[in-house]
Amino acid sequence: MARAHSTAGSSSNSDSCLSGYDLDLDRAVDLIQKSGARRVGLQAPEGLKRALLALARQIEEKTGAEVIISGDPCFGACDVDMELCREVDLMLHLGHAQIGVGPDNVIFLVARMKEDIRDVVEKAAILLKSKRVGVTTTIQHVHKLDQALEALKERGIEGLLGPAGGRVKYPGQVLGCSYSTARALDVEEYLFIGTGQFHPLGIALATCKRVVIADPVTGEVSEIDTDPMLRRRFGAISRAGKAKRFAILVSKKPGQKRMELATRLKALGEARGLEMFLVYLDNIEPDRLLNLGAEAAVSTACPRVALDDAAKYRIPILTPPEFEVLVGEREWVEYRFDEIEELIFVL
Repeated sequence: MARAHSTAGSSSNSDSCLSGYDLDLDRAVDLIQKSGARRVGLQAPEGLKRALLALARQIEEKTGAEVIISGDPCFGACDVDMELCREVDLMLHLGHAQIGVGPDNVIFLVARMKEDIRDVVEKAAILLKSKRVGVTTTIQHVHKLDQALEALKERGIEGLLGPAGGRVKYPGQVLGCSYSTARALDVEEYLFIGTGQFHPLGIALATCKRVVIADPVTGEVSEIDTDPMLRRRFGAISRAGKAKRFAILVSKKPGQKRMELATRLKALGEARGLEMFLVYLDNIEPDRLLNLGAEAAVSTACPRVALDDAAKYRIPILTPPEFEVLVGEREWVEYRFDEIEELIFVL
């Protein structure tokens, strides 16, 4: 796998954004040349956006194709820029693995992080209490899971990978909206290899099991604590209980669109005497909800909207399972994380 690199001196800042990643750019160039594409689209998440100028220059120099960069935010493989797809012969979506069946002219190029994970896994093994643990990670580190399993084995710990399937392409991989690989395992605790708190929180909430985090970037290890998140979510449900007017948010993003679920939630609310209305939108932003006059909202889009971004909003935003708790359809006994298990990709 060849690392994407810049051939122009003025693009060093753009290229530095890819210095920690491997991208199979040679494959992309080969496909562009073989397809005869004359116009190519580039889409990437915010963390890789600055690298797109250098990549565009390389592609144009190597293929002669015109390159158009998507300037809109990108939140995952569920968020393909459909408008740009219609404008180009071929689209390169960087950083994510494909989920579902998307447009025929989209190629997904996974951005694999180069960080060695053995040292941090060895460090995390000290915190593990079981001799049999589930091992999970995001797409950026999934290619090094064998390294993690070997490091655990040397310390007498059996590491297990949950199966791929549905929205998940690789064994052991987790998505922000799907923890099926973790839930499929009969273990008492999990090791998550990656950065940030959202994915290990999701694993802990989806499985109700202990999760140890090994961060290959910082080298730090820790145990996830779900209590602060659960307190915040209970508070959001309590505040939403005072609302009478609810917006049910339906995403335009092709891998997040759950209109059938939104319609069912709308009916549940109306049956309880609440004023419910469906809102169809692309990017969910605080001002848009205030302008609608909503007193509370339910997001059927990515779970991160309600859980990760809650502080941005003046009104409470619930996940679908949380709204079911509010209207009495579900008990707050064991918190249910909102997962998008169905393989939806609405074109």
